[in-house]
Amino acid sequence: MQVIISNLPPETTKETLLEEIQERHIQIVDLKLESSGDPDKITAIISLDTGHAGAAALEKRVNGKYWHGRMLRAYALKDLGGEEASTRRSN
Repeated sequence: MQVIISNLPPETTKETLLEEIQERHIQIVDLKLESSGDPDKITAIISLDTGHAGAAALEKRVNGKYWHGRMLRAYALKDLGGEEASTRRSN
C-alpha cells in the first residue's frame, strides 16, 4: 500500500521523514520525495509493508497534522490489485 503526504516543507529530507514515521513502528518499503515543479511544496510517496487498514491508519494520523510549520495532507491509495483490477481488465 502507498500513502501520499503533501505540503511538506522544503527542508524535508528522506531521513527526517523516515525517522518520524519509524518512531511510530511503521514498516516502510520505499519513500520518495517529489516537488512537482514547486520546490516550496514537497510530496512524499510512501510504500508500506501493510494492508489498506494500516495505510488508512497512517493517513488518519498524519492528515491535518501541523508539522514544521505546515498543515499536512495525507491519503492512502487504494490497491488496484485483486478483484477491482480484474473487473476493469474484463470490460
